[in-house]
Amino acid sequence: MTDSAATVLLAGCGDVGTALGLRLAEPGVRAVGVRRRADALPGPIEPVSLDLTDPGDAVLPAVDAVVVTLTADGRDAAAYERTYLGALRGLRRALPSDAAPRVVLVSSTGVLGGADGEVVTEATPPAPQRTTAHVLLAAEELAAELFPDLVIVRPAGIYGPGRTSLIERVRTGAPVTHRRVTNRIHRDDLVTVLTAVLDAPEPPRLLHAVDHDAARLGDVVTHLAGRLGVAVPQDNSPAGDGPLGKIIDGALVHSLVPRSRWRYPTFREGYDALLGAAASSSEDRDVAERDGETRRDASSDASTEPRGT
Repeated sequence: MTDSAATVLLAGCGDVGTALGLRLAEPGVRAVGVRRRADALPGPIEPVSLDLTDPGDAVLPAVDAVVVTLTADGRDAAAYERTYLGALRGLRRALPSDAAPRVVLVSSTGVLGGADGEVVTEATPPAPQRTTAHVLLAAEELAAELFPDLVIVRPAGIYGPGRTSLIERVRTGAPVTHRRVTNRIHRDDLVTVLTAVLDAPEPPRLLHAVDHDAARLGDVVTHLAGRLGVAVPQDNSPAGDGPLGKIIDGALVHSLVPRSRWRYPTFREGYDALLGAAASSSEDRDVAERDGETRRDASSDASTEPRGT
């Protein structure tokens, strides 16, 4: 479905949707990005400015697939309902009435329960704890009613460019819960998973998108501290020895996307790349500042030289 003859609609088209659109455009797929203000989308993505929660009489183009990557406009349940439930209903109204594309809904592993140390899979019944997670589960159920060819992808914690809060916590020495189990996926690998779902003739209908290492947070911050050259943050875990939080089994997604296709199979490769990019960006800024100072000095020198007569 991601060959050059395909058209894929990116509903929401924020960070993940834009990265997916750019990846799809490489082999010539027509990527159509839909969001409230689409003018700033990069060139390979065809922009459509539309509020999916209130599409009016707008009719979206016929497409082969839709990938829904929404971001709530607030942090409470009402904002999630307005964004997720409203946009899904609006998307169904705005698509051509006879359209039955494959729809990929990006949800979250936050809809899962799981006791401390419990291994959860796609067969584990959802048990959301937060009110916003209840809304995400309701969105999954609504999408199943609206779109017959539905795939639900639940990413674990997404990190990557612009998602560096843990790095800053380590840099500033904020205490962390070392025994907390962390399940994560780099944004670029989530994009790879989504393209694999689009390409598969019969993809799993529910997929947990996680990398290859459900690591304790203490291991992650120790690695980051070593790379940053700072002290390991203090541990504020409660008394005990066992892991805190669920462990998400990634066997199904790893069978769909082999390890060789993962850019960052564990947090080590992913965070090392982020730190390397940050260091390179800092060096580039330093060079630019030095160049600017050199140009200003040269301009100052030229202005004090006597003019030829």
